[in-house]
Amino acid sequence: MGQYIYAVADTGDERTLELGGIAEAGGNVSIICHRDIGAVVSPSPVTDYAVNRKNTMAHQAVMETVMATAPILPVKFGTVGEGADLIREKLLADRYDELKSHLAYVADKVELGLKVLWTDPAQAYREIVAEDRQIQKLRDRLNAQKGGARKDQIRLGEMVAGALARKREALDTRIGSFFDGLWVEHKKNPPMGDRMITHSVFLVARDKEGDFDEAVNRLGESTDGQMKIKYVGPVPPNHFIELVVRW
Repeated sequence: MGQYIYAVADTGDERTLELGGIAEAGGNVSIICHRDIGAVVSPSPVTDYAVNRKNTMAHQAVMETVMATAPILPVKFGTVGEGADLIREKLLADRYDELKSHLAYVADKVELGLKVLWTDPAQAYREIVAEDRQIQKLRDRLNAQKGGARKDQIRLGEMVAGALARKREALDTRIGSFFDGLWVEHKKNPPMGDRMITHSVFLVARDKEGDFDEAVNRLGESTDGQMKIKYVGPVPPNHFIELVVRW
């Protein structure tokens, strides 16, 4: 048995938590320390963990529980050390200064996630056609020809895709303006599917979290029901810091 590693925490309080770990037959989560930092671990076979919903949720749940009591640095999913002594030496002791610097940076910050989607994707396409005369003309010509030439069908698809990308970019910029001055770092992920407009994560100072919540509410009020907002957080800063451990 080894030790599965979830995170490094800003604590020197070595203890066992009333919290089960990721392994099926593993024991409780504990924190093993070097000086004033600790690795959040639980017993685990030295194995490769499948990236599935069950495992990733177990990993995330442990991090969120510990995050409630101390700043943490997420460790890459699936990291297993062969024993507590090795983890203390190779992770906590050898990288002590680096870890302390990262912990100081995230100490007063949280990650917040924002996804914005069209409520009715067909409405976006209708707006594109209404706003672009060239698309209207080509569509009408193809309809009159009961389909038209294959090359013209491809061209129409490309024109619509380009217009959709431009519309999404303009809306994404407008959405981002609601949060100006409220984040320390911001990352954009590629949109997933035609419905998604924005897929962003923000590193936000805790004293700005309430202002960020209010900005999300203002954004929602401005959409007239045409957009759906998915707002997640606070969660560990996975998108901004993820420790990779090499033995």
